Amino acid sequence: MELILRRRFRVASYNVGPGGTARPSAIMGFLEEAAGAQSGEWELSVPHLLRRGLTWVLSRYHLRLLRPLHFGEEVEVATWPSARSTLFALRDFEVTGDDGAVVALATTSWVVIDLASKRPRPLKEVVHDRFALDRRALLDDFAALPKLGPVPGGVELPVMLRDLDMNLHVNHVVYVQWALEAVPLPLLQAGWPTDIEIGYQAEAFRGDRIVSTAEEQAGQEGKRVFIHRIAHATTGAELARLRTTW
Repeated sequence: MELILRRRFRVASYNVGPGGTARPSAIMGFLEEAAGAQSGEWELSVPHLLRRGLTWVLSRYHLRLLRPLHFGEEVEVATWPSARSTLFALRDFEVTGDDGAVVALATTSWVVIDLASKRPRPLKEVVHDRFALDRRALLDDFAALPKLGPVPGGVELPVMLRDLDMNLHVNHVVYVQWALEAVPLPLLQAGWPTDIEIGYQAEAFRGDRIVSTAEEQAGQEGKRVFIHRIAHATTGAELARLRTTW
């Protein structure tokens, strides 16, 4: 059985922002599409699991961008299930350009949720243990991300229909878009995030309002690091933690 799936994507005009470089959310969209294609071949995609009263929920995400992608570029995404535990299934990604050089890497952690009980289902009940390749694109043990304390200001945004996925909650890519809204504009104009780490805490739904806050913290020499918090605007409940490195 082939455990590595490869798909080619082209950076379209709607994938890029000012300057003609691809948004991180667009690259994450390529990865999501490739992962869905492989899980669909194995009848383990979200539509397949929904018929069984189950679904995949993303727990952690780490994306590393080695260089920006530009409008018109073609890339190849390779993805595979990379490890598993009792509850968590890891899936990794490697993105290469036309010259064969790696341009992005990612690793993700997923849980199968029972829709009726809202509780995790043991992975062995859903996914056969042969669906795992002992290879990591990006080593990350997914230690807890730093919690951001009270920060003045922030950006308040509504949850809209366009933000929802097949589970009718906010798609995981949208949290990155929200987080970047709180980054100073000069930084966004001057560079791009080399690493985006996300810990998903709770769901958000259409009609909610969220607050995105960010605070710069000490980073390695030559790097800038921001800790992000996405919270429900009314209840204050934390929805996601992020760390971006620039």
